[in-house]
Amino acid sequence: MKSISSSQEPEAVRKKIRQLQNRQKVLLNRKADAERKARTHRLIERGAILESVFPEIVPMLGEQVKAFLERKR
Repeated sequence: MKSISSSQEPEAVRKKIRQLQNRQKVLLNRKADAERKARTHRLIERGAILESVFPEIVPMLGEQVKAFLERKR
């Protein structure tokens, strides 16, 4: 184990804190990316199912699809 003088100790602790904060940011970004990819996949999959069950919605705009589905309730 390295011997750290008392004057270097606070800087070593600050450096370790910065490293851990950066690691936390990286992990949070990875989590957000994974959640975004899962949501995108889910939306695409459900949109494909919707189009296969109701082929008439393919040419419709978003608001038209919404109105169509609300009428189906």
